Amino acid sequence: MRRWHRPRVRTQVERLFPIPFRDLADDSKFRKYEEVTLLATRPRNDRRPESWVPIEGSIRTGRFVGTEHGWSARRELIASLDERNMCELIEVNRSRSEPEPPSLAVVRPAHPPEFLITPREQDQLDRWRSRAEAIANRPSLFDDPDQVKPPYELVPWRFSYRYQCRAPRCNGHNQTIVDWEAEALWRKVRQQGNWRYLMQRKFRDELWAADRDTVLFVGNMGQRPHNFLVLGVFWPPQSALQPSLL
Repeated sequence: MRRWHRPRVRTQVERLFPIPFRDLADDSKFRKYEEVTLLATRPRNDRRPESWVPIEGSIRTGRFVGTEHGWSARRELIASLDERNMCELIEVNRSRSEPEPPSLAVVRPAHPPEFLITPREQDQLDRWRSRAEAIANRPSLFDDPDQVKPPYELVPWRFSYRYQCRAPRCNGHNQTIVDWEAEALWRKVRQQGNWRYLMQRKFRDELWAADRDTVLFVGNMGQRPHNFLVLGVFWPPQSALQPSLL
């Protein structure tokens, strides 16, 4: 029998998956940096120590952590997380030299990364389209039979960061960005002829400006634990009282 757990305050980061965000009730939909409470269980086929499966219908939203006072409240949360070199993360997950290799972490690039936009392979898009259709056709106890879901739109581009971490002999990393904000921005600007420039301006220039203390949230893939993705970007302003995030 699978046991479920009530949430408790943690000083480490956790992964909640899957969350069918489009199917959540309005009172369960949450924003970035919004506290949530939920019931969760450990996954059967995921060895990553941070992974939890939410119980459908149990998510409740709470306090929103804003950007007042130089993002101080958010800084306090993020500063409690584990910062690692990307090279080290890959090695411990490849060799399993730690009892529970971390699958989520904060990484600080040695220099502002290069933002890349490349087309996705057609066979990958076809697989994703088939998977999205299967999920859309799967009934849920919480579905409204009178509500028609909008079709899921695949993004035909891969957005990624290429950078060097702070390991002494880092040869560089090229990691796909899976943060929903990248896809949201593309959908907003894609009809404009300069959409590539607009995305570069956001994900290269604005997020990594000299007056920002920017780091990456990264996480690995369950079946390929040495392969990491960029889950998000944390870009608080530099502060005279807090010259560095971590």
